[in-house]
Amino acid sequence: MNDQEDRIKQREALEDAHDNFVQPYVNQLIEVNAQSSPNIDVALPGFCCVSAWLGLTLLYCFWMRWRSPIKRF
Repeated sequence: MNDQEDRIKQREALEDAHDNFVQPYVNQLIEVNAQSSPNIDVALPGFCCVSAWLGLTLLYCFWMRWRSPIKRF
């Protein structure tokens, strides 16, 4: 029974060490700055670029479909 109590105490000591030392450090590392989200200077050109590529892809697909239609027998 003494061995089990020692293991429980070791586990509690490890949990306390984690809560006191590791967790605050991790919280500090993952803290999100309020101004870290992309602003309009980054979001608008990215949206335009993705939209342009999507439009070109759709245009190419329609052009290829019109150029060589599937032959029905």
